Amino acid sequence: MSIMIVFSARLNEEKKDSFADFFAEILPDTRGFDGCEGITVCTDSEDDGRLYLIEKWASKEHYEKYHHWRDERGDLEIIRSYLDLEAGGIQRVFLDVVDV
Repeated sequence: MSIMIVFSARLNEEKKDSFADFFAEILPDTRGFDGCEGITVCTDSEDDGRLYLIEKWASKEHYEKYHHWRDERGDLEIIRSYLDLEAGGIQRVFLDVVDV
């Protein structure tokens, strides 16, 4: 069963203008990773300092393999540098896709 993940965090004010270039660089690997069915990067239309990633994966196990791979490469540390972790941290919601 596919899952959706909604990731939300505040962008680091100093890197707010460069985050899109960074994600454009790394997302082709994400989109090509086994089990990735799609990922969309969004900012809040009323608060451009709030970042959202909307991800769809074939299963939670596929996502966990991907997340582990990013961590092993050191990418998660770089991603965190683009975030203002003191302003509410990172929120992740895992949703089961209901086929109706």
